[in-house]
Amino acid sequence: MKINAFEIINLVIVLCSIFLIKRQRDVITLLLILFTYGTLHFGFATIAVVTKGPNENSDSFTFLSTLHAEGGGLLAKLSAISLVVPIFIILSRQAFDLWVMKSWNEMKVELHLLMLMVVVLCGYIFNIRYGDWLQLKNVVSIEMMLFLMLVGSIALAGVRSFTPNLTYWWCMSGLVILFVADCVGFCEVFYQQSWAATPSGSGELVWRACSILFNPNLFAYWASLVYLGCAYGMHVYRNHRKMMVWGMVLASIAIYLSGSRSAGLPLLGILFISPWLIKERLRWLPLMVLPLTMLTTYAVAEWLVPLVFSSSEGWRGVALLGERFFLTPLSLIGYVLSFTGIPSRIGLPDVSVRTMESIEGRFVGDGLDAGWVVLYQDVGWFGLAAVILAICLLVARGVRVHIAHPSSSSVYALAMLFYCLAIGLGIRFQIFPVWLFISIVLIPCLAFWRQAALPTLKIKS
Repeated sequence: MKINAFEIINLVIVLCSIFLIKRQRDVITLLLILFTYGTLHFGFATIAVVTKGPNENSDSFTFLSTLHAEGGGLLAKLSAISLVVPIFIILSRQAFDLWVMKSWNEMKVELHLLMLMVVVLCGYIFNIRYGDWLQLKNVVSIEMMLFLMLVGSIALAGVRSFTPNLTYWWCMSGLVILFVADCVGFCEVFYQQSWAATPSGSGELVWRACSILFNPNLFAYWASLVYLGCAYGMHVYRNHRKMMVWGMVLASIAIYLSGSRSAGLPLLGILFISPWLIKERLRWLPLMVLPLTMLTTYAVAEWLVPLVFSSSEGWRGVALLGERFFLTPLSLIGYVLSFTGIPSRIGLPDVSVRTMESIEGRFVGDGLDAGWVVLYQDVGWFGLAAVILAICLLVARGVRVHIAHPSSSSVYALAMLFYCLAIGLGIRFQIFPVWLFISIVLIPCLAFWRQAALPTLKIKS
């Protein structure tokens, strides 16, 4: 495994993160640092994408090929370990200090997570494939995700009030990262420099932005989590409501540029259901921002720009992404109806091979994208059944909390859980930083459900 100069950026990010940790070690700051690092972990690949050029023998092109096949290099992996492990240790110490003071009756969630970790490990042992290091890596990732959820939720539940001095700056930093990610993604699509391209139904290449997360589906998944966080923050941080709306707009642009239907459609479904359960003002705004932003982006690229500029080749690539989203419902309906034979009887064209590959390729063959199928292959029915049971218990707990204390917090806690479950159909949550994102966004949900009879964190914004 080689050390590449591009990955020095990763080391710089880790050093800056460690500097922040030395200054402040509260739970929320540690989680925000982890989330930010996960966001920037593959940022160094952006330089390689920009400099690769058409020559497939260039160093940048070779580096990107290796990165896709093997993940980050030695320096990137060591940098991640040097940041993640110390934060795990700090959170574990804080969680242990709080855990020893609890009664057995108050530790049901923790015990369930511990039992789940043991059962997943047993499932791996029962289904071990000797010499398959990817299987071991996948199981280790699942165990680390569960462990972070365990210690993080215990530590966060012990926080009764939170008065951060840097709340505004964390939000501004997030907006800056979103804006930069959108700019990088736009340039990838506009100048056709993206690593990911797929042919459309018309035969044109659709260039999908990877931006700073190196994979279009991962880019869209990250942006969707940010979108849900901003949608919730709009209700909680009323003094920063405009900032949250801008966050949703920028996240919508990121999802559009990624062309990821497997991330965008589940998000739209959750945004459609959530407002019916919330009784607060502006509850429908999050549902409106996503489609309106995407429609506006498409309209500008397809209709407005050609009226102003004589050459709009780059903008055509941006417009193709919109067509990819808008044609998805028809493609899904056609795919489902293809099993009934109805299209052929009424004279409709057959479903394209590309559509078949896009849907079925996630669940069959080599290089599966569906995390749930990969989990079954790694831990068998025994481990998968335990995970499903744990999820059912969490859903039941979340529903009970919402019935007892209906609020935007109870709704978005369930929304975040369901989105993380849905995304497992389109992306492998065993890869880094996907499992890191899942654990970080579910930690506040677990902490909130743990304090079912208590108010949520009192945050002075």
